[in-house]
Amino acid sequence: MVDLPSSPLAEVDLEFEKMALETGGFTFTKLPSTTMREKLMQCVAHDICLANVGLAYKMHIMALTMHGTAYADILALIRFVAPYSGYPAAATALGALARYAKELGIETAADTDPGIDTRGGRDACWPVGDDWIAEFLTSRMGRAWSEGRLSERERAFAALAAHVTQQALGPSFRRHVELALEVAPPEEVRAAVRFTSEFGVAKAAAALEELEKVLADVSPGSA
Repeated sequence: MVDLPSSPLAEVDLEFEKMALETGGFTFTKLPSTTMREKLMQCVAHDICLANVGLAYKMHIMALTMHGTAYADILALIRFVAPYSGYPAAATALGALARYAKELGIETAADTDPGIDTRGGRDACWPVGDDWIAEFLTSRMGRAWSEGRLSERERAFAALAAHVTQQALGPSFRRHVELALEVAPPEEVRAAVRFTSEFGVAKAAAALEELEKVLADVSPGSA
């Protein structure tokens, strides 16, 4: 059985709690090639992109802390997701995180080093036709990908979750699959995209279809 908080669901609907745990049995236990922390960060990235800071977001924050993720790491995740979700949505997620931290008794004072990699992050940009957008993209992606409190895998998988959530499956998705393949083998990248089935089966199926096209192009014979 997957070790995730479910009691907030049980307080409302025992049958939905059962369904959620059954779903987690697929996404959390039958995809062992990505870690619990990576999966939960994908969940939070999804929440932020939908501006969903209600019960599901609270439970994902609870789960991250339950599995040893520091408050400062969650802050770093929100900062990372900001250019993908939009900065207003990320700001809303920050405000909700502060409220939930107080409500749940999460330690917020320890280890406040932001962990910024001053060498700059990976080039996560993709071709765009507008010069102003290209400059903005270069600046904001460089800042996001310098979040040193998150591993490169965590950043790559969270970005893929953001793309699936928003169904942005064109050149930007291709570029982020390429980035993921620099830090994880094809099967683990595939597992990260499969995990997004929890966010909506049709979205995940469409993303997997596009993923296979990218894998065929960039890593023939290894997918």
